[in-house]
Parts: sequence; structure tokens; C-alpha cells
Amino acid sequence: MRWRNVRAMARKETRHLLRDPRSLALMFLMPTIMLFLYGYAIRLDIMAAPIGILQESSDAASNELGAHFASSRAFQVVAHYRDRHQLAASIQRGQVWAAIVIPRDYARDLSRGAAVIQLILDGTDANTARIVRNYVLALVGGVALSVGGAAPHIEVDARTWFNESNESRYAIVPGVIVLVMSVVGALMTALTIAREIELGNILMLRTTPLTRSEFLVGKLVPYFFVGMIDVLGAIAAAIFIFDIPLRGSVAAITSVSMLFLLVVMCQGALLSLVAGNQMLASQLVQITTFLPSFLLSGAIYAIANMPLWLQYATVVFPARYFVALAKGIFLKGISPLTLWPAVAALALLLLVLATLLYRRAGRLGLA
Repeated sequence: MRWRNVRAMARKETRHLLRDPRSLALMFLMPTIMLFLYGYAIRLDIMAAPIGILQESSDAASNELGAHFASSRAFQVVAHYRDRHQLAASIQRGQVWAAIVIPRDYARDLSRGAAVIQLILDGTDANTARIVRNYVLALVGGVALSVGGAAPHIEVDARTWFNESNESRYAIVPGVIVLVMSVVGALMTALTIAREIELGNILMLRTTPLTRSEFLVGKLVPYFFVGMIDVLGAIAAAIFIFDIPLRGSVAAITSVSMLFLLVVMCQGALLSLVAGNQMLASQLVQITTFLPSFLLSGAIYAIANMPLWLQYATVVFPARYFVALAKGIFLKGISPLTLWPAVAALALLLLVLATLLYRRAGRLGLA
């Protein structure tokens, strides 16, 4: 090996790297971003988990048990229900992760040494449901010991809704659908436009009567149809291969998938115009699309269990809203109209990204 040639090649590559400060900066930023995302987003415990309580009696024993849940750092009591219909509606909308039902005869049974309370869990996220159940059992066990004696005085009758078998794939498969749509929507769109810029084809388009709207729509339409075929295939696989129940309608999941695909396509196209080359565009897509879709969407790790500043950061990532819609339609049979805040957020993101994309495309010299 001739070290002089090695040094020459190393100098050449160093100069090439220094001429591309955006890629160099991204090389230093990506490990830091991944460290913080994985460090803060992945949590296998709970803190201030939102729960609701239905006390069918206002006796002292019931109030004391409710106070134990309210004072626990693991839980945050966000609702006190008047009846079971209100409780069911709250769980269906995803407002709480679990609900505690303290029955009317709780105090009488506790005095006899065998009280039972009911725990209703939202099973759309099986991992979170299991963690919440364990924390509730631990808290109730501590309360039972404080009541007196070593024998348990309180039993927990646990019921898991929307995922009776407590299967983790019920939560994971919607997240996989998000990744599939991100690959086709964001990455492929970003790479194809960045390739046009690298090859100089954009300069040739300036001599044609093609407008920027025609250029952008013409670029995105083929990938939209390919993306929808992939999405429908992923939905079919979820239903027929992974046995995920589709309690909502096919039209509902298809319509929200179309909206989400348009959002990530505009995101990918905008990133390609900002990057100007395929390598940087692919790196930007990984940071802004793949990582958030996996870590910050709520598909694997609950958003409400993340630090508050990271919860606010997830607002700008469209995957968060699609996962909420997909879980609601698949497992709960909820109409997109019921989850209208998520639909409105996706529509707003589409409007913002399309506007930024149109303005950025104007810098290419297209009319």
C-alpha cells in the first residue's frame, strides 16, 4: 500500500466534505438527535399516566382509595365519571389509558376482608396497558397492607378493551403502515426530485412552458398511486395475515391514508428542494420522517409518557395523527369525524407544506 496515494485520496475526500457543510453538519447532528430521541422517547415505566375514576359510592373508604390514585406519581386522575356510559366514551376517545371503578358495596366488602374493584384498560397499546396494570396492582397492594394486616383486602378485576388478547402487534402494525407510507411517500419523492436537480434537468425545464404547479403535481401523481397500492396491501396484510380486527370501515382508513400520504409526499419534495442532492435529502428524510414515525408517533411508545417538551415537539410530525386515526379506526371502530382534531391537524400540515413547497419551487426558475 502506497501511503502517499492514501494521503492524497484522504485530502481530496476531506476537501469534498468541507465543500458540503450541510452534510457535514448533519453528520454531527444526527448522532446527537438520535441519542436524545431514544433516550427520552423510550420509557418502560409510566409517569402521570392519565386515568379516570368512577366512584359509585362516596363513603370514606372509596374516597381514600381514590385519593391514593390521585396522590400517586404514576397516575394523573383527569376525569371523575358519573356513570359507566361516560367512562366508556372517555376510553373510546383515548382520553384516558385506564379507568378505575370503585363499586357501591366496596366499603362493606372491605370491612369483611374481600373488596373488589374493577380496572378497565385501553388495550390499543398492549405494552402500555400491561405496565399500567402492574402499577395499579402494586398501588392497590400497598393500600391493602395499609388498611391492616398482611392479607390482601382488595382484589383487582382487570378488563382490557379493544385488545382482549393483549397482543402487541395490534399497536405495532399501524406503526409499520406509517413506515411503509413514509418510504414511498417521503423518501422516493425526495430522491426523484433531488436527482432532477443533480442531473441539471431543472435548468432544461426553464425553457419549456411547464409551470411549477404542473411540475410538482406531475412528479407526485405516480408516487401517490404507487403509495396507495402499497397502503392497501399493508392494510390487507394487517387484516388477513396478522389478524388485526378492522372494526371501522375500509373507506375510513383509506381516506385518512390518502391524506397522510399527501402530507409526507409534500414533506419529501420540500426536503429534496432544500437539500439539492440525493444523499442529503435521504438523511433529512430519515431524521424528519423515519425516526419520528417510529419513536414519536405513539405507535410503539405512548406520547403521554414522554417528557412534556417532547410531547409538544411531536405536534409537528404527521405520523402522530395518522397513528391515532389508524388505531381508532382499526381497533375501536371510530369514525374519522369523531377524531376530527387529528384530521384537521393533517389537513393543516398539508396546507403549510404545500405552500412552502410551491414557494420553494419558485426558486428553481419555474413560472
